[in-house]
Amino acid sequence: MADSVDRVFVHALNTVKKIPKTGASRPPPSDRLRLYGLYKQAMEGDVDGVMEQPTAGPGLAAEELQRERDKWDAWNSQRGLSRTEAKRRYVEALIETMHRYATTSDATELVTELEFVWNQIKHNSPSSSDSSPKAVGSAGAPHQFRQPMSGSEGPMRILSPMSEQDEAELRSQRQMDLEDDAAVDSGRASRWQGKMERAITKLSAEVAALREQITTGREWKSKKERSFPAWLGWVAWLVLRHLVVDCFILALILLWMRRRKDRRLEDLVRAALKIAREYVRKVLPSR
Repeated sequence: MADSVDRVFVHALNTVKKIPKTGASRPPPSDRLRLYGLYKQAMEGDVDGVMEQPTAGPGLAAEELQRERDKWDAWNSQRGLSRTEAKRRYVEALIETMHRYATTSDATELVTELEFVWNQIKHNSPSSSDSSPKAVGSAGAPHQFRQPMSGSEGPMRILSPMSEQDEAELRSQRQMDLEDDAAVDSGRASRWQGKMERAITKLSAEVAALREQITTGREWKSKKERSFPAWLGWVAWLVLRHLVVDCFILALILLWMRRRKDRRLEDLVRAALKIAREYVRKVLPSR
């Protein structure tokens, strides 16, 4: 049952990716936050140990802080749900939301397809299939074929006669054995196919979770880059880089002019350095 829910959950995620292309109206923030909380609970479990509650910090505007807190509260409101149950509720909430806000033919077709797939499995329960009983020998049963019995003396065996009914029953028994072997092979193939589908479903869910984590990391990195300390560090690095480049170019020019025995620029540099030292001595307190 969990595997079927996983498949429909992945189908629902693919449906969400197609919604912006259909021109459907955007649900209100409350519905979007509900879907977000169920999605995070389904992908990562409880919020504890995964994401800390957002707090005020440098470079984080009040509106952004409120949005992050709303997301955290929506995720935390689903605390305690198993991942399978969270996936079930996510699919049901998505279908309900799309029914209310899917206003175009493409969006209606998407929600109809998702609802059809969900209706196929939402009421499923584990069922056991009983194998068809085979005929066993009993009183009043048809005559059964008996294998020849070995004689007690010599290499010869005593064979019981076989009628046409015995031959037909033997052929029927062999046919049933062949069908049983084919059913066993088919069962093995079905189990292998089921394992492959579960592996693909799990991989799709992990890829979706990884994509979500990468997106969250990029958003947080971009917020840090827009903060005031990051901007100040960038300005300091820019100034330092220009100073290093200017000093390198000045050194090259001084070497070139010294080879030409032209000391004018060198004298100017020495005078500037002397003035700088005198200024530093006046500004800094003497020991």
